[in-house]
Amino acid sequence: MESVPKRQELAKHFGADIIVDFTKVDPVEEILRLTGGKGVDSAIDAVGSQIIFESCVKVTRPGGTISNAGYHSKGDYVMIPRLAWGVGMGEKNIKTGLCPGGKERLSRLLRLIETGKIDPTPLTTHKFKFSELEKAFNLMKTKEDGVIKPLIIY
Repeated sequence: MESVPKRQELAKHFGADIIVDFTKVDPVEEILRLTGGKGVDSAIDAVGSQIIFESCVKVTRPGGTISNAGYHSKGDYVMIPRLAWGVGMGEKNIKTGLCPGGKERLSRLLRLIETGKIDPTPLTTHKFKFSELEKAFNLMKTKEDGVIKPLIIY
């Protein structure tokens, strides 16, 4: 799901076949329509938003995986939509962490970068010195100036 044109371009660059613009359609309804009502094998909340997390649960098929890599910074609880979760019996797996799979998975991802199979540099839209770390975090929070990912130079 993406509404920002530059981010949509990047998603296509990195292999997305379909991009759902949540400002134009209800993303849950559209994803379920696209999957014939079955849902997706895997959904990722990379934002840490309650509504995104709930949407991930709603569009993931039984036996599928919801990966929560987002940082939920507000509230005391993350709510799970009970019916979409199959009232606890939907066999929907919720995985958390920035890199599920730990050291081994991170090593595999780094090898993809080292061998040139994946080039993450198109995601880098801004560069900051380490002394400007607070400015970089603020830009990520406000999403101003077309930021996607800042690069912090040590």
